[in-house]
Amino acid sequence: MGSMVFEGSRGSIVNLLPVTHSPRDFLRVYIAPLLGIYLFWLYSNKFLGMSISYLSTMARDITIAGTQMNTSYYPMERLALIVGGVILICFLLVQNEIPTLLRGLRRRDSNVISECSSSIFAILCFVLSYFLLTSVLELTPGAQIPFFFFGGAIVAGVLLLQDNLGEILSWSNIRSFRPRENLSALISIGSIVLFAALTLNLSMIPAISQDIPTFLSGVIFLTVIYWGWRISQEGMKPAVQAKRTAALAYLALLPFILYLLLRVLYLQHDPDPVMQNRWEVQFDFMDKVNTFKINPWPMEVVANFDERWLFLKAAIINSARVTLLSIVLCVILGTIVGVTRLSSNKLASTMATVYVEVFRNLPLAVLLFLIATQYGIQAPLFIHETFLFTLEWLPESAREFLGMGQSGGAVFYSNQGIWFVTVGSYQRLVMGLVALALLRAGLRHMDRVEPRFIVTPNTPLEHVRRPFSALGWRIEALVADIFLIVAAVVFIDYLVPFVSTHGGGTEALLAIALIVYALSVTSRVDDDGINSLQIDDSESGLRKRFTIWVAAFAVAAGIAVSKGLSWPEYLKDWDGDGIIDSPGSWDIAEGTGFEITPFFLAMMLGLTLFTASTVAEIVRGSIQALPRGQVEAAISLALNPFQRLRLVIMPQALRSMVPLLNNQFMNVWKNSSLAVIVAYSDIFYVVLVMMNNVGKLIPLFLLLLITYQAGSLAISVVMNWYNSRVTSVKI
Repeated sequence: MGSMVFEGSRGSIVNLLPVTHSPRDFLRVYIAPLLGIYLFWLYSNKFLGMSISYLSTMARDITIAGTQMNTSYYPMERLALIVGGVILICFLLVQNEIPTLLRGLRRRDSNVISECSSSIFAILCFVLSYFLLTSVLELTPGAQIPFFFFGGAIVAGVLLLQDNLGEILSWSNIRSFRPRENLSALISIGSIVLFAALTLNLSMIPAISQDIPTFLSGVIFLTVIYWGWRISQEGMKPAVQAKRTAALAYLALLPFILYLLLRVLYLQHDPDPVMQNRWEVQFDFMDKVNTFKINPWPMEVVANFDERWLFLKAAIINSARVTLLSIVLCVILGTIVGVTRLSSNKLASTMATVYVEVFRNLPLAVLLFLIATQYGIQAPLFIHETFLFTLEWLPESAREFLGMGQSGGAVFYSNQGIWFVTVGSYQRLVMGLVALALLRAGLRHMDRVEPRFIVTPNTPLEHVRRPFSALGWRIEALVADIFLIVAAVVFIDYLVPFVSTHGGGTEALLAIALIVYALSVTSRVDDDGINSLQIDDSESGLRKRFTIWVAAFAVAAGIAVSKGLSWPEYLKDWDGDGIIDSPGSWDIAEGTGFEITPFFLAMMLGLTLFTASTVAEIVRGSIQALPRGQVEAAISLALNPFQRLRLVIMPQALRSMVPLLNNQFMNVWKNSSLAVIVAYSDIFYVVLVMMNNVGKLIPLFLLLLITYQAGSLAISVVMNWYNSRVTSVKI
């Protein structure tokens, strides 16, 4: 009878197993899951074992005669703050209640705050644990301290998966709590109680205290398997499903997260002095003088004299200027190529297609190498005295009027760089640009009409964003435009000293804050509909506007060159004795012309040509994505091809172009790290040489990481703001 029951039960179990019809199905159904389970067990056990070893070593206090003998020791205050803080942050990120909590605190709404009881409970548990660890409990470093931190992290994962803390902490549920009817709540409460009891009495359970990694790995393993099966059934609400999926990912990644954290902490106090020197996150070495030369502009730094912070600042300026110029040029070139690819002219469209396919598929490193080497080979030698636009046909009086002096032409180029003619005073150039900006503000003021609906600020925040609203709709918009121009002038005035001298950081930050505020003011004025313009697009009106702008550009150009022009002056006689010096001493006189170094030129050309190929595809795809009816409507209005492109196609294509261009602009910033190929002194080049000279790998790597992250975030903020402006008008 017993054998018959056993055979029957075995048969029912076999019937429950999936049926496989091929070796491939057998591998997929049986072998792959078993292998995954085995690998997860090895992963969890291995990482938890190493993490517990690190934590036990760092928590062990060996003080003899007032001297700490354990070089890896961390005070419990720091361990509790760092490790417990990371666990708390993970819990809050998975729970995702912080925005709601902040909104409730800002509005002082108790109902909204009560919705975040789980996050509040986690924060209180962290505070209580910190107090107990540092002031009350004396846990053993070999077993209890690791179990407390790792067990607490696992309990946090269990509570996130149960997702019932809000119900447990509700006063109405507490009064009517019935264990048999609230099994889920009982599991959550039981896990907390069991964790506390095991921590305090761990020494009484040798099976756990002597092999903590195996026990905790088993708990993680069983929890992940069970909840992975529960989530795969998809029997929950979508919001609950998403939260529990995130909690399951946290619990599965917990061994690696804690290992990574504790490994970094351990390396900070590594017993090996060489390893500790590399991983110690201190930046006092940056205050010492730098020992190698770089080629910065406009700020000059001197090797063996200036500190490393100044060299890093000069390198950041170098990377920023080549990135900004490349972004502008790649947008212009990419737009032209992208539109040309759609041309009906087969020759033009084929040439544009060839450009895109060649440069898009060519590695940037190879392109930079080719540009640098070919420029060095093909450009004339410096002593060949090669000028462009020599203007030899001008009479001597005209040359003297232009201030050419002994200059051979407007452009001097060689394998050592290019020198352009430039204005004699950049202050006058800024004055000319300000005059054009004021003219634009005046013309907008003349074209402005009364809006249909006037939005009046009501709250203090709205008054801050529209500080000139009391002046009326017509004057407010004009003053906002003038305020933006003034902010731009102040920004330039404070930015120039910052990028050209060793100081000016505080003033530059204030100037950036001012221009950001001015942009927010003008944006709010536009969003509230105050800038309603009615432009006279009749033939006479366009002719009048064209005449005004031509005259304005002439006046602005006159202001810009009122201090004369600075022509590149080629000097062969440095001491003025009338005898030509040796060719090795020939040079362009300092302060004449505007120099572009071959390193900067190669970097700028490489980034521009490479990125423009992708920008061209973005432009082409965005234009082709527009409905055909938009183009047909523009044709029916008798618009010529250029008007169709400028007034109809491009404004609508921008809505899909801007997010993609944002990615490309950030790629330009990050791709500038390849400047070492052309010997351009960018951030990566300077930090790399410092790593080799100083050996402080981790602090310098952190500086590099923070710098590139800050640059990418700055580009993203600007492009997201512009994207919001582009998409603010509904189509």
